[in-house]
Amino acid sequence: MTLFLFILGCPEPIVYQQDTIQPPDIKHMVKIVDAAHRQGGYWIDAFEYPNVPNQRPVANASFDQANQACADSGKRLCTAQEWRRACAGSENKRYGYGDTYERERCHTASSLSSGHTSMMQAQEFLVDSGSKQYCQTENVFDLIGNLEEWVLDDWQGRIGSLEGGAWYTFRTYADCSGNYSRQPDYRTPMNRPVYSAGFRCCWTPEAPNKGDLKADALSRLTETSIQSPYNPDLEYQIGDGLWMDVFEYPNQPNALPKTNVTWEDAQTACTNGGKRLCTVAEWELGCGGKLEWSFPYGNTFIDDLCDIGHSGVSPSGTHIGCQSPFGMQDMVGSVWEWTATTLDANVLKTTPTDLLKELRGGSWFVDSSKGSCTPSDGYPLAQASARYPDVGFRCCRGTITTPVPDAPDSIVCPTDMVAKEYFCIDRFEYPNLPGVQPIADATLSMAEQACIDSGKHLCTDQEWMSSCAGTQNNRWPYGSEYKPRACNDHGWVDSEIMGNASKSGVFEDCRTSDGIFDMSGNLWEWTSGATPRLRGGGWQLSAGLGQCRSFSEPESSYHSGEVGFRCCSNTAETQGLLSE
Repeated sequence: MTLFLFILGCPEPIVYQQDTIQPPDIKHMVKIVDAAHRQGGYWIDAFEYPNVPNQRPVANASFDQANQACADSGKRLCTAQEWRRACAGSENKRYGYGDTYERERCHTASSLSSGHTSMMQAQEFLVDSGSKQYCQTENVFDLIGNLEEWVLDDWQGRIGSLEGGAWYTFRTYADCSGNYSRQPDYRTPMNRPVYSAGFRCCWTPEAPNKGDLKADALSRLTETSIQSPYNPDLEYQIGDGLWMDVFEYPNQPNALPKTNVTWEDAQTACTNGGKRLCTVAEWELGCGGKLEWSFPYGNTFIDDLCDIGHSGVSPSGTHIGCQSPFGMQDMVGSVWEWTATTLDANVLKTTPTDLLKELRGGSWFVDSSKGSCTPSDGYPLAQASARYPDVGFRCCRGTITTPVPDAPDSIVCPTDMVAKEYFCIDRFEYPNLPGVQPIADATLSMAEQACIDSGKHLCTDQEWMSSCAGTQNNRWPYGSEYKPRACNDHGWVDSEIMGNASKSGVFEDCRTSDGIFDMSGNLWEWTSGATPRLRGGGWQLSAGLGQCRSFSEPESSYHSGEVGFRCCSNTAETQGLLSE
């Protein structure tokens, strides 16, 4: 059998001479021979669609668009297994070219000027197909990076998923394993184009059957560890009348945590042990303590203290430095943990009847931004009936903690501002006028100058956060339970204002208890500090669902139609405003 040889610039490939059944057009296609494949092998495009070397691939594609384009060319989208086999090669290398990441080999880990994927542009940093000549496996190019690619199925055997990562994807996520798109917090909007998504096509004489699409799920959802019995006695007190298990279930040191369980399975296991699943508020308290640390040991990430960024899960308690202020082990890294808290967000549901339950802590696979006590990005929740190979749980016992009331304010402010303990903050996004379109497209310096010209200052990150979350530490300005359609976020609104910021105060429910409007959604808002940030999310699909803690760290020169700001005043500035 003749080997396939492909060289950039060569118009036709050399094909297998013994093949009698071939795709309608084999130009720039590669035959993958794989004994494990039901049909013994398959054909795959050498480049991302339109499968032309030295040309920009098609971006901003939805699953349906990708599926139809392949069908129109007489091919089909690849299955997840076909894609991964082509990427990893016959030697099953993590990155195709090897098991160790090589910087610049593929087009990944590019920084976004906006600092956040929800504000990226379709063509930002995209390169021509094949221009990274060494980013190839068996003559198939750009499977890692450049564009993440649509495939027919996700790892649970459902329709559609994305593989390989894009130009901005963190380096350990952009690989051939598929682990990133199989994390429970990964969300793929099937019904809308994805800026960073492209695709390539595959071909076989026979279309994939249901078994082909389920094979990935079956291989990943098999419990292989020997499970220890549950120990209900290893627990520490984290609040008045409230206790939490020291380890992930089965709450035994040196035992592997139980995984591949649905939310219902986890809740039942805790109930049978005389306990229950922890709420999100309880879980975050147990992880970060009363000081609300980002990690169990403090606010600065320390490599290898916890089971984060590794090759697999470790037995409970192995990472002894990963201990919370209350003494809990492995609350970040290891495996994700189910919580009792429901989040009702239709935009994140696969079907309208899905019951979404929040998860926390990340897994052995994630980076420090996801393996955190208080996540600020991504969607750490999953369908309650789903099973994941790296999702487990731990149990709590006792009363559910309740927030404390807001402390009284101690400063007198102008009527268009709200008094906080030691400062005032604008009720609305700049120019702080109800019913008026807020100013957008501002750089950091423009926002700072506009506030100075108003006799105020650009709100610091701490001022903004304390105003949005309040002393109750609310996750959204209106509370800790997500309210669909309360704010101008996620493009749910009617066509008259969809895809743009709304006038200040139009969303009457999008306000704090003391009357600060639009701190979630509408416009991202600049804040000042050692590291300037954008806060609160915008009107687009922004990770974190516009929580108070959601943020981006863009370049200071960044500006767009999704970015605005609001102003604050300290005691001296407030006195000047009142004397005018």
